[in-house]
Amino acid sequence: MRLGANVAAIIPAFNEESSIGKVISAIPHWVDDVIVVDNGSTDKTSNVAEQHGATVLSETRRGYGSACLKGIAGLDDPDVVLFMDGDFSDYPEEASLLVDPIIFGRADMVIGSRVMGRCEAGALTPQALLGNWLTCKLMRFFGKARFTDLGPFRAISLPALRRLEMRDPDFGWTVEMQIKAVRDGLDVHEVPVSYRRRIGKSKVSGTVRGVVGAGTKILGTILLGALGGLPSTRASGDEIIIFTRFPEPGKTKTRLIPVLGAEGAADLQRRMAEHVLAEAQDLAARREVSLEVCYEGGNEALLSRWLGSRFSYSEQRAGDLGTRMHTAFKEGFLKGNERVLIIGTDCPGLTDKLLETALEDLREHDVVLGPARDGGYYLIGLKRLCPSLFHDIQWGTHDVLAHTLEVVHRNGLSVKLVELMNDVDRPEDLEAWDRNQKVGHSGLRRLSHSFDSERHAATPAIISVVIPTLNEAHILAATLETVSKSENVEVIIADGGSTDETMEIARAYNVRSLQVPACRAAQMNAGAKEACGDMLLFLHADTRLPRKWANHVRSELDKPRVAGGAFTLKLDENARWCEIIEGLANMRSRRLHMPYGDQAIFIRTDLFHGMGGFAALPIMEDFEFMRRLRKRGCISIVPEPVVTSARRWRESGVWWTTAVNQAVIIGYFLGISPHLLARLYHFKSRRADRREVSRRKSFT
Repeated sequence: MRLGANVAAIIPAFNEESSIGKVISAIPHWVDDVIVVDNGSTDKTSNVAEQHGATVLSETRRGYGSACLKGIAGLDDPDVVLFMDGDFSDYPEEASLLVDPIIFGRADMVIGSRVMGRCEAGALTPQALLGNWLTCKLMRFFGKARFTDLGPFRAISLPALRRLEMRDPDFGWTVEMQIKAVRDGLDVHEVPVSYRRRIGKSKVSGTVRGVVGAGTKILGTILLGALGGLPSTRASGDEIIIFTRFPEPGKTKTRLIPVLGAEGAADLQRRMAEHVLAEAQDLAARREVSLEVCYEGGNEALLSRWLGSRFSYSEQRAGDLGTRMHTAFKEGFLKGNERVLIIGTDCPGLTDKLLETALEDLREHDVVLGPARDGGYYLIGLKRLCPSLFHDIQWGTHDVLAHTLEVVHRNGLSVKLVELMNDVDRPEDLEAWDRNQKVGHSGLRRLSHSFDSERHAATPAIISVVIPTLNEAHILAATLETVSKSENVEVIIADGGSTDETMEIARAYNVRSLQVPACRAAQMNAGAKEACGDMLLFLHADTRLPRKWANHVRSELDKPRVAGGAFTLKLDENARWCEIIEGLANMRSRRLHMPYGDQAIFIRTDLFHGMGGFAALPIMEDFEFMRRLRKRGCISIVPEPVVTSARRWRESGVWWTTAVNQAVIIGYFLGISPHLLARLYHFKSRRADRREVSRRKSFT
């Protein structure tokens, strides 16, 4: 460990038996983990590395990048990752030159430049010098990336490394890293390092094949980057980071303990945090914004039991408040966010509207601050990193806001102040909490059961079942029978203007109902907006849920890696063609993680709203939604089946329905208007529906 940061070293190696021991021995003692990746050596490289205390991984796919990727997969969550070669050409004892700027927050990635440093005569071959010079010139010309070297001796913070999503398996690795780092706005520095003649022969510049292969790949990577072909992970979003402390009696709100007692002060901290989180979630229900709880005290398991699995969690880093906020902002921007807000939980007047205003103000200003009456601030928002905002500030004093504004103006940044508010830190502040409590606040009411740890453990999470309907009187009662008997479930009928007895049946089952223009996506979005539950399940009116369906939904959505899910499909007929359709649909769901709406899609409420709900499409809204949801986490397919009506296949024809379904998917990918696709999809089913209505009228 160096200066409180964990450091890991990755060394790709191929037939380095004579040098690898020297490399490992020269690595500073403060490097916590040394990983040697054997890339198919035919000598004793692995044995020597193990004897010198390194962790040895094997990567059979040949290639420098493949070995580096294998090493990354074997990391144990360090703060900084150090890369070096295994031929003893680098000077491992100079690692502090690369690592320290990252630890001190001055850089995200540091490259050791052999050109800027002391390079032993003959250490770099003429072809290596020429290739290095030409590559750097091309990177500058095509990608505005100003480098002097492609040196393999480099260090990068783990969040930045993950942000780059490295992929190149061989010679293009270093170029890909540098191009992506510049493109994604990382703070990249070069420092001079020493370089000596390697032990053994170079795998690249030492052979004609290596020179040609490396040159071709490096040039291809540069051109790909210039054309925008390197995969980008940059998102365009907003993030709100909530700084809070786990409400442990005696360790939180200590200045209020003389008045409230240790338990009372901790309870106040808990309720204030819940209030702010409820407001933030109300905002996330209206616009795409990610929420992260950055905590102090406790651990992620305790926080998750208290607040539920709906949030991302990260522990505040060591250091004063400024260091912790700087780190949180840096990691927020490394995720690709354009605007990041940090808020505390001590301000009872904080509302979702104020948070939204702050995010909107960040479109026109570099900094947004929420001034507190005690001279500090309860909110700070940035749209780019500015480390000097958090240096040399006396935190906890009455001059914090004034000093911050001085730094803002000194750096030529534009700033906007939002509403002045009270913090609750001292006994005299308690009146502000009592005055500003929103006893009837819908968001707090909706979330309170999961925020109360004892009640959360005893009471199942509320599931809101949204059923879009349009003239479903003939089947709705049977569907509601499978839903309404479950505990802690609310049912919302989003009707598109039925002219039959659909609404009368809904009222008979005492479920909530609302009228929405006929469009399944709009109906489901409207129902979700009215939902009070922590989880949403979207159910077609002709689909019946299995027994204990609610237990399956809660169990799957409680898993941190699961973004959403659906049930296995079963049709309500026992024909052979039904078995084929079921088999294909269930194979698609499990292999491609693409269940459709007739399988009862379920998802956490906050994630659904954070994604913006279903796209306003007349068709394929479930297909488009699941494609986005797959990027947010795992899609779980519950083995228990839902039973859905085979009416459309039966009345429109099995082969026609199947052909139309596939044609619609192909047309969607070809960019054909969804409205034209909807006309194709409903062409034959509309005639079948008219015949069905006539048949029912004749029967009655």
